[in-house]
Amino acid sequence: MTVKLLLADDELIIRDGIRNKMDWSGMGIELVGAAENGKVALDMLKNGPVDILLTDIHMPYMDGIQLCREARKLHPNIKIVVLSGYEEFEFAQQALEFSAMKYMLKPFTSRELEQIVLQAKQEVTGHRRAESTLQLTMKRLQESFPLLREKVLTRLVEGRMNEREARQKLESLEIALTGERFAVWVVEPEADTIPSADAQNGVDAGELLLLMLRDEIEAFMRNRRRALVFSGLNANIVCIVEGDDGEQTHLFDLPESLKSHVFASLDMPVSIGLGGVKHGLEGIAGSYREALEALEYRFLIGDNSVIPVDYINFEDEPDRVTISEKHIEKLTTAVRLGNKAGIRGELDAVFAAIRGSAGLPISDIKLYMKEFLAVALRQLLQSGVRLKEIYGKEFDPYSAVDHYRTMDDMQRGLRTMFAEISDFVRDKRGNKTRSVIQRAVEYIDVHYRIEDLSINRLSEELQMNTSYFSRLFKQEMGCTFTEYLTRTRIEKAKHLLRGTTMRVSEITFEVGMKDPFYFSTLFKKVTGVNPTEYREQ
Repeated sequence: MTVKLLLADDELIIRDGIRNKMDWSGMGIELVGAAENGKVALDMLKNGPVDILLTDIHMPYMDGIQLCREARKLHPNIKIVVLSGYEEFEFAQQALEFSAMKYMLKPFTSRELEQIVLQAKQEVTGHRRAESTLQLTMKRLQESFPLLREKVLTRLVEGRMNEREARQKLESLEIALTGERFAVWVVEPEADTIPSADAQNGVDAGELLLLMLRDEIEAFMRNRRRALVFSGLNANIVCIVEGDDGEQTHLFDLPESLKSHVFASLDMPVSIGLGGVKHGLEGIAGSYREALEALEYRFLIGDNSVIPVDYINFEDEPDRVTISEKHIEKLTTAVRLGNKAGIRGELDAVFAAIRGSAGLPISDIKLYMKEFLAVALRQLLQSGVRLKEIYGKEFDPYSAVDHYRTMDDMQRGLRTMFAEISDFVRDKRGNKTRSVIQRAVEYIDVHYRIEDLSINRLSEELQMNTSYFSRLFKQEMGCTFTEYLTRTRIEKAKHLLRGTTMRVSEITFEVGMKDPFYFSTLFKKVTGVNPTEYREQ
């Protein structure tokens, strides 16, 4: 950016000499004007910014002293160099009053003037850099303020600051939290409402949605209750709510209204964990822990819930759960038979037993379900089920138990898993059946010449029960073993009748039959003509 200089001197020869004999562009300075008196110079100062004022003391209409005062008012950072032919101390004193950087006596050389002008320019550019740095620092501070604010509030709710430090940090960031009693709420959207980041477009839709949720909560609380709202660390929103001594510990009605408001405004179901009202800033951490603990009990209560910590039923000695082996046996039998209704019924009975146990901690529930899965999957393993064939090598059903958000989710998830295993067993059995029948067909195509080829011999070859193999063969091929063998022999005979001069009796033996008359009768029954007629046609 160019440094701008204004010259004011009533002597024409001085003005022209300074204007024309100085290499202004070479010094990086723009001479914006050369005024013949202070009044004209002041008008020029009013027209735009000026960085350096080079002015004489004695001028008509407005002298240099008055001009300097007005210039300082218009441009507080202007650099002033006073020119005078009078070597009097009072003028120097007056020049100092308005912070003139230099008082030069006439006459002076071009070199002397160039040095003082370049010095003034250096101060101007130095001031600009300092001002630019300050503005950049302020901008960065403003941009980082929300992050700094959330960092301090996060430390507060996590209990990593004492009362005194918390007060100092909050005051330094101008965070208003002046009450004596506080409760913490944790608002968390249900999992299927938060979209994943769009890496291709660089847009994190989930983060934007959480910002919208935070703004909506702030707007809701603004006229209802003094509260600080900020983004938590685990895709949730934290509210520090000021409470009164006479209030109940959970302030239940207001968060219920908040939950309804968020759903109406954003179409977003949320659950809210409510910590109890605590005394002082140091009590906030305790209320926050309670809110998170309450939120965990969404696992039992279900999604889209408001859960006060004092609604949680803590038992010193919770009931023990016994999952009957009969349920597991019936479940695995239903899986193997493809009985989806049976799978659902047995799982419903297992979860009913767990829900009926008083005061059972969530961790215990998940442990019971892991034990249940271990027994059920071990029984299915003995039936040939391999989970890696269904879900891949990385699948861990026990880890999946830990990630279900609610009991209903777990029940649906396990129902789906066992149904998928049942489908796999059915498909695998079908594949095995198709594989066996394919082997049987291939065996017939190769050994049809054997006269005593029978279903007994073939089932023995395949190491299968004869009656079971007979049913499977008809189910897969749409005909009995005998019918398929007959069709195969007739097709081979037709090929020989068309392509060879072999006699019918020879062909009879070639296709595994010993009676030419029976062969001819059978051939006509299948094709509509006897072997001789077929050859002639």
